Amino acid sequence: MVQMNNVTMIYDSSGTEALNGVNLEINEGEFVFLVGPSGSGKTTIMKLITGEIHASSGSITVNDFDMMRIKRRKLPKMRRTLGVIFQDYRLI
Repeated sequence: MVQMNNVTMIYDSSGTEALNGVNLEINEGEFVFLVGPSGSGKTTIMKLITGEIHASSGSITVNDFDMMRIKRRKLPKMRRTLGVIFQDYRLI
């Protein structure tokens, strides 16, 4: 299960607010397609879910892993619990 509650993401380097108060729930076994216009936050959401970046605020849980507090050494174990296919076919 993936759960995002009131997630905000502001990139430090540019000050860009990519997400503001996002709530999302994906239940076990569901297939989800994330689509939208350029700049709408799709890549940011995927990077948050896979642990590539950390949100500015809110809470994110991926298969019982707290993504706001997960240690880098636990990321490979967490990533084995989900399947992600990016537009450019990077498999995680």
